[in-house]
Formats: sequence, structure tokens, C-alpha cells
Amino acid sequence: MKRLVKAAAVISLILSIGFAGSAANAAVDINEFGQLLDKAKTYDYGKSRSDLVKIGNMIVEASGKPEIKEIEKRLDAFLKTGATYAAKDFVCRKLSVIGTEASVPVLAPMLTNEQYSDMARYALERIPGTAVDEALREALPKASGNAKIGIINTIGARGDKGAVKLLSGLISDSNETVAVAAAASLGRIDSPASMEVLANAKDKTKGVLRVAVLESYLRCADRFAAKGEKHLASEIYAQLYGPDEPLMIRIAAVRGKIVTAGDKTSETVVEALKSDKPAIQTAAIETLKEVPKTDVVKAAAAEMPNLGSLQQEQMLAALADCGDKAALPTVLTAVKSSDYGVRVAALKALGALGNVSTLDLLVQTAANKRGGEQKAAQESLYSVRGEDIDKAIMEEIPEAEAKAKVQMIIACDQRNITDSVPVLMKAVKDSDGRVRAEAIKALRTLARPENLTGLIELQLAASGSDRSELEKTVVAVAGKMPEEKGRAEKVLAVLPEAKDVEARCSLLSVIGRIGDPAGLPVLYEALADKQDKVKVAAIRALSDWPTAAPAEDLLKIAKKSDDQVQKTLALRGYIRLTGLETDKPAEEVIKMYKDAMALATGPTEKRMVLSGLSNVKSFDALQMAGGYLDDSELKQEAEAAVVKIAPSIIRRHRQETRELLEKVLKGTTSETVRDEAQRLLKIQ
Repeated sequence: MKRLVKAAAVISLILSIGFAGSAANAAVDINEFGQLLDKAKTYDYGKSRSDLVKIGNMIVEASGKPEIKEIEKRLDAFLKTGATYAAKDFVCRKLSVIGTEASVPVLAPMLTNEQYSDMARYALERIPGTAVDEALREALPKASGNAKIGIINTIGARGDKGAVKLLSGLISDSNETVAVAAAASLGRIDSPASMEVLANAKDKTKGVLRVAVLESYLRCADRFAAKGEKHLASEIYAQLYGPDEPLMIRIAAVRGKIVTAGDKTSETVVEALKSDKPAIQTAAIETLKEVPKTDVVKAAAAEMPNLGSLQQEQMLAALADCGDKAALPTVLTAVKSSDYGVRVAALKALGALGNVSTLDLLVQTAANKRGGEQKAAQESLYSVRGEDIDKAIMEEIPEAEAKAKVQMIIACDQRNITDSVPVLMKAVKDSDGRVRAEAIKALRTLARPENLTGLIELQLAASGSDRSELEKTVVAVAGKMPEEKGRAEKVLAVLPEAKDVEARCSLLSVIGRIGDPAGLPVLYEALADKQDKVKVAAIRALSDWPTAAPAEDLLKIAKKSDDQVQKTLALRGYIRLTGLETDKPAEEVIKMYKDAMALATGPTEKRMVLSGLSNVKSFDALQMAGGYLDDSELKQEAEAAVVKIAPSIIRRHRQETRELLEKVLKGTTSETVRDEAQRLLKIQ
């Protein structure tokens, strides 16, 4: 029986696939298409497009099938009807996708009609074939106004070489807009004839028209350059770079001159840099990265002293982009410039062009300068490349003066020099506090678990803020170990040998923050220590635990301890860990907060409870928070908790929640709380 059922399922699947395939290949219903098209005749902008969407879907479905020809005929016929402008516009857009030369006889007459010219051109511009080009050429002399300008633009967009003669005659048209359009279109036609027309028109036109001619002529040059015909392109660029040409044209031409100059690139760059026009100098500088040859870089760099401050800054950035070390001497000279901006730019360039010989310069600048120069030197110190840089930094740290040592230690961190760990561990013992601080911070990033023993030794030997920062570093490095490896193992191993109370407290703090379960028994044992400092340290460590595991033990201390400091610390720890109980049901978490509130004697702990309670999204939590709205000491925290809890429960407990929000609204002095309460009260 099972086999029969299985066979039936397979047959059903095969049949469904077959039917699906048949549906996919099914012919489009032309009659239905015609009916939809008839309905579309009255369509206008702003009305329902449902029929148009169906028509569009049917056209997509018919794509590549025999029916598409019939659909094109129907669309062509539609354009001859009295359909609305919007409907014809829709049809023309569809013809732009599926239309062929068969649609040209219908679309061509529309070209000279001001009302329909744009939509007809939209369709024709995308239809391939010479018939379209012939239709556009034939319509051009008959058209006027915007229709004429539009046809000219379409001819240019299609790049019709056969229209060059027609367009050339229009450059002298009395209508300047027509003439400008003709010039622009000639620039888009890839033909020697169009280039010749533009070359002749260059010196026979003026004003806006001449600028259009020059721009089109420039486009011809760009096209030749792109095709590799650099000699022809170079000739045009040279003409357009003439001193009498508009500055914007010269700026564009100078780039072309440089990239097509071949063996004369250096000379061409230098010529442009000697220009009395800063904009041309800038254009030449920006082109350097397109021709980053050593001889060009050297020639350009040699012109640095002759440039203005702004162009020197631009040059330095361009030399850095080229990445050619041949420019390094120029950059080093610029570092000594009297101009602040040039010095900063030079220091930035050293990040790309510097080497081990520039290391001392970068370090000393980073150590002794301020502002932009310091920042630029630091960035370059962190990014300058070279296998010998890292080694040199590590070697120089021990003997450097404090300010320089600090910068190199930071560089070890930023450059991720993991081999520098031994050097940094020695620097932790330096006599200078800033050196020690930066070394400890860098070790936090660079040290590995195998360095833990040494770091713990440093922690125990340190004092004050150094010890506190080393505790953070030990925790961070231990955190790089897989959990199953026993992250606190090395700290636990050292603890029994630590006789100094402060050292033991420091180790307990680290154990708490590492959060290795193997550390909990040790912390519980420390709670019974004879030294109050050790007990306090153990409580703090349990309070820092990354999970809620020690919560109940802290609660017991908060309830039973005779020492007020220990009670308070334990209660605060318990409140913090309660906030980590994300897996417990809300009612259990709320009970924990109620227990804490019952034990709290001061406003600080009560505020902590309300802050934690605000993260519990339940009606009971809302009610508990609402119960403290009349307490002058806790009012602000209670208000904040109510508006934070309310969004998650207002739809289920509308009336009670709204009452509490209205109470908040009446009594709050916080604009933020007021705005949120008002927003929530608007929820229906």
C-alpha cells in the first residue's frame, strides 16, 4: 500500500511539473490583450493603473514568443486612435522595449507634432535599425521648436553618422538653442566627418554656441583617446588648450594633453605646471596618478617650489597617490616649509612614500608637535610600509625619550606589531607614567594567552592606576582563550602564593571579571577570609560576574552580614546580576527585584532596582514601578521605568497603563519622559 501511495505521489508531481511547464509556454490571449487595450484608451494620469499593469505583464509574458509581433501591431494601431495623451505615452514606452522597425511608419509622423514628439522619440531612440535613423533625418527639416531640438538630441544619442551633413547646416541656425543642440549632437557621433565640422565651426562661432562646439570637439578627442588613437586626440587637445580658449575648456584639454603625450608626458606636465592659471596647474596635478611614471613624477616634483601653497598641498597628495619613492626628497623638503598646510600635507604623504629613514622624523613630530602636524605624523607612522619599519620601532623604544617612546608604543598597537609584546612588557616598568599607561593599553590588544603569566606578574608588582589597568589587560587577554580551556587557570594558580592583601584583592577582582566557573569556589572561600579587604574584594568580584550564577549568594550576604559596607556592596551586586536573568520568567525576576527593594535602605540601591526593572516587559513590572511615582526620592526613576515598560504592554492592559502614563504626565519635569508619555497615550 505504501508503494502505491508513493507511486501516486510521484505521478502527481510529474503531472504538476508538466502542467506548470505548459502554463509557462502558453500563448498570450490576444483577444484579452485587445480588450484591455481598448479599456486603456480613456486612462489618464492619477487614475487606476490596474489595466496598464495587466497589459505590461502580458507584454513581458509574450516576450520571445510569436504573439509579440501581433502585440506590436496592436500597440501601433492604438497610437492612431483617439486615446488620451497618457495612454499613448504608456504605449510608446512599451514600444521602446519591444518595438521594431515595423513601428516606424506609425511613430515617424508623430515626430513633428509638438504634443506627441517626445513620446515618439522616446520609443524610436531605443529601436534598432536604419529605418529609424532615416525617419529622424526626414522629420528634422519639417520640425520646429522643441520638437526639432528633441529630434536633434535623439539623432545624437543614436550616433547617426548619416545625419552629420544635416546637423552641420544647423550649427548656423538663427535659433541659438537649435544650433547648440546640433553642435552637442555632432560631438556624440563617432565620425571623422563630424569632427571636421566641429573643427571648422570652432573659429566661426562665438558665445554659448562656441562653448558647445568646443565641448563637442573635446568629446571627439576623448573618444579618439579611448580608442587608442592618441595622435589624433593629442592634436585636438593641443588646439583646445590654446591661450584664447575658455578656461574650463583648457582645464579639460590639459588632462587630455597629458594622458596622450606619450614620450613627452614629462614635458607636457611641466608646461602645465608653469601655467599662470592655478586651475590648470591643479588639473595637471590631478592627472599625475593617471601617468605615474618615475620620470614624470620626478619632473612634477621638481616644480614644487614654483607652485603656490594650495597647489603644493595638492601636489604632495598626488605624489602620495602615485606611490613612487622618487618623490621622497621633495616631500622631505616640504616638511620644513614655512607654510603650515604644506607641512601637514608633506607629513601625510610620508605615509605612502616614507621608509625606515623617515621613522625618526615621524616619531619626533608626533611627540613634539600638536594639532594637524601631530595627527598627520601619527597617521603616517601607523601606515608607512616596509618590513624594516616594525623592527626599527621595537629596537628604538627602550632608548627613546619618554614622549617619543609613547608615540612608538601607540604605533605598535596601531600597526598590530605582535612581536613587540616583550618590549611592551618591559615598558610597563618604565619610570614615566604615560609610557606605562600606553604600554599596558597596547598589551591589551597585542598580548596573547601565552603572555598571561608575565602579565599577572606585572599586575602583582604594580600599584594604583597601573594595577587597575593591568587588571583590565589580564581580563582582556584571558578572554582571548576558548572558554573550555579555563580562562582563570593561571590567575588561580598564582593566588595561593600571593601573601600581600592588596595583591590578593587584585587577583580576586580579575577572577570575577574573567568569569571562569572554576573561580567561583575560590571567591566563595574568600568570603570567609579574616581580612575584611579580602571579603570586600570577593563580594565585588562576585558582583562583576558575567552571569547571574552568584546572585543568591550575594542576596544571603545582603540579608545576613553585620558589616554595612559588605551588605550594601552585595545588594548592589545582586541587583546588577538580577538584570542578567534574561532566561527566567518575568514574575521570578520581579520577585528578585522586590526582594532587593525590601533590603534597600538608601535611594541609590532603590534607583538601581527601578533602572533594572524598566527592562522587564510585564504588567507586574509596570505596576511595581508605578508604585513609586509618589516617592520624591525615586520619582524620576519610576517615571522613566513606566514609560519604558509601557510600549510592550499598553495594548493588552490599556486602561491601567494609560492611568499610570497620565499620572506620569501630570507630575514629570522631564521633557523626554513627557514627550514619550504623550506619544504612548495617543496609541489607540
